[in-house]
Amino acid sequence: MSNVRAGVGIGLLLGLTLSVVLWMTAAPAQAETVEECQAKIADLRAQTVAAQTFKNPKDQTGLTGKLDSASAKLTQGKTQDALVNLTSFRDKVSTLGAQGKLGGAEAEALIAGANDAIACVEGSQPQAQPAA
Repeated sequence: MSNVRAGVGIGLLLGLTLSVVLWMTAAPAQAETVEECQAKIADLRAQTVAAQTFKNPKDQTGLTGKLDSASAKLTQGKTQDALVNLTSFRDKVSTLGAQGKLGGAEAEALIAGANDAIACVEGSQPQAQPAA
C-alpha cells in the first residue's frame, strides 16, 4: 500500500514539475484581452465544479470561490489581485493532489488550466512605460 502511495506521489510530483517547467519555458504569450482571460477562468471554474475526485466538498467550494474572486478582481481592473487568487487556486490544487484529497489526473488538469489563466492575465496587463 505504501509503495502505491509513493508511486502516485512521485508521479504527481513529476507531473507538477513538468507542468511548471513547460509553463516557465513557453514562448511569451500574445497580449490577450480581459474577455479571453475571463473565458479561461470560467472554463477552469466549470472544470473544478465538474471534478469528481475531491475527498471534501468544502475544498471544491473554496476553490470555486478563489476563481470567482479572481474573475471579479479582473473585471475591476485589479490584475495583481486576480493573479494572487489564481496562484492561490493553483497552489491549493497542488497541495490537495499531493495529499491525495484530489485525484492526480484532475489535479494536473486544474493546475494546467490555472497556469493558462495566469499566463493570460499576465499577458493582458498593460506594459509599464518608462519614466520620462
